Amino acid sequence: MGFLLGALAVPLVAGCGLWGADRLFPPDMQRARQQALLLQDRRGEIIDGRVSIDGAWRFATERANTDPRYLALLLRIEDRRFWQHPGIDAPALARAFFQLVTRGHVVSGGSTLAMQTARLLEPHRHSVRGKMQDMARALQLEWRYGRKGVLDLYLTLAPESRNIEGIRAASLLWFGHEPLHLSEEESALLIAMARHPHALRPDRHPEAARAAVSRLLDAVSDTGWSRRGAMPYALHVERIVHEAPGALTWQWREGQRGVYRSSLDRRLQTGLAEILRETPPPAGGTWAALVVRRDGSIAAWQGHAGNGCAGCAGDMITSWRSPGSALKPAIYGMAFQLGLLAPDTLIQDRATRFGFYAPRNYDRIFHGTTTVRTALQRSYNLPAVRALDMIGAGYFAGTLDAAGIVLKLPANTSPSLALALGGVGIRPLDLARLYTAFANGGVSRPLTLDWPVEPRPGIPLIGARANRQILSILSGTPLPRGRADTGGLRVAFKTGTSYGQRDAWAAGLRGDWVAVVWGGRPDGTAVPGITGLTTSAPVLMRVFDILPEEGETAVDSAFVPARLSPALQKLEGRMGPQIVQPANGGIVESFADDGSATPLGLVATGGVEPYRWLINGVPLDTPVGITPSWKPDGPGFVHIALVDATGAGSAVDIRVR
Repeated sequence: MGFLLGALAVPLVAGCGLWGADRLFPPDMQRARQQALLLQDRRGEIIDGRVSIDGAWRFATERANTDPRYLALLLRIEDRRFWQHPGIDAPALARAFFQLVTRGHVVSGGSTLAMQTARLLEPHRHSVRGKMQDMARALQLEWRYGRKGVLDLYLTLAPESRNIEGIRAASLLWFGHEPLHLSEEESALLIAMARHPHALRPDRHPEAARAAVSRLLDAVSDTGWSRRGAMPYALHVERIVHEAPGALTWQWREGQRGVYRSSLDRRLQTGLAEILRETPPPAGGTWAALVVRRDGSIAAWQGHAGNGCAGCAGDMITSWRSPGSALKPAIYGMAFQLGLLAPDTLIQDRATRFGFYAPRNYDRIFHGTTTVRTALQRSYNLPAVRALDMIGAGYFAGTLDAAGIVLKLPANTSPSLALALGGVGIRPLDLARLYTAFANGGVSRPLTLDWPVEPRPGIPLIGARANRQILSILSGTPLPRGRADTGGLRVAFKTGTSYGQRDAWAAGLRGDWVAVVWGGRPDGTAVPGITGLTTSAPVLMRVFDILPEEGETAVDSAFVPARLSPALQKLEGRMGPQIVQPANGGIVESFADDGSATPLGLVATGGVEPYRWLINGVPLDTPVGITPSWKPDGPGFVHIALVDATGAGSAVDIRVR
């Protein structure tokens, strides 16, 4: 009996000892947990990325998402008895030792995938001590995570040249696709590179890599693996382009790692960047712009124009700025909702003191009795402050906060009437959410970069009727100078200029799209002369020019450069010349208060060039190679005709004022 108890105690004590050793000396999993972030657009195109904190392109990889043919070849080459041994392959080690003794040099190493994984987790020099450590760790890893877990760890950590680690990172960056489908040559190259990552780097040593793949496939030709033509690895070596640094940083700070499919659209992202680069920014400043779909998914994010100004490298989309008058639509919307005002309610624009607060209009002119509609379209300040006084500044700020639209008040202050004129901080991200609520019938939904977008419950901001009234008013906002009225394609928008001319805003919506544009200096220095209407609104209109029309998607419609409008997309392919700009029946705001006129650009498509333009029957003199434009000589109605080289033509009638 005592002998039996002793025999049972030995494995029990040994098991307890191993358990204690495992707890006292756990494997260091830090490298496996440190992942990079690869940002894709909604089509899966890579648009940005950031290496892990230890400088590697590494993504968690599972065998379920890896080509079974690669796995079969890997085990055939590296560890044939992987599914049988406990982490150490005793026969393989014995064979390796015998070959070393009889031949005087290493013929095979005898390392299992578990032992290789242990060394990848804790890199060290080749030595007897290191080999013993790898063996102990291999047993521990298989005990802890099982064979499937060990295989996943190897797939995550395998060195694949450069600073690329793991099968998923290698497949994406070398081949341009996920590792779920790998060719025979691609599989062989990944296995060969893991053995000699520097010597077989395919972009620097293509012949060596090609020879290694050939040798490896020859060695397993009996299994049915065979070479099929040239290897494809040289066809795609992905260089990470940094087209969406703001969105990437936001996701990184949110803890996102791995390969992230975002809602961004690379075509729109590129088009938006082109617009901001081509448009001269406010003096010493930069631009920022955000494009959002009606469902709250972010389609394009440009935190700065990349114009190299001092301090302009930061991302302004998440920066706190004064919104100027951009919050006025929400103030009036809540007043409509509460039944305090209506679009045609008469309201006074006269000098008024609210306690110690005495606001005034931007132009320092008071306009007397006016309607709410006109007051909002012309952005009069006193009526907006009166409306906010009616609903209460606390109620207004609390309603926005409850709807997920965050405002930042000055330290140790409570909401005041100054909110109506920009006396608060807001991020372009939150302003975009506000205008997205207008696009959704007054219901606020979170903005997201996730794709596909998961349906989320909305938070009511204002009622549907009040929302329709606000949109009707914003659709009549005076257009920037030189911009033609596009009728059904009209953008409902609002501008804002912060106190001291530090920020110029334009936010608007049309169909399924919302866009916000900010211009100014990141350091908050004033830029004399900037206003929302004259500075940012023209950029906003150009942004809407590249957005698909309602009912279309960026996938269905070809990308159109920033200089073209949606009308040009519709007209492409029609027979005969067509006038794209100005639009028929449009109203062109050309004359300034001082009587100066802005030239009107003339754009056409179709037909056979060269074109001939006629203004009220008089031919327009346009030098060859110069974009045609016409400077009005006075307000009124104008007939514009176009004739192409074949004699075909078209015409539009506009009103200039």
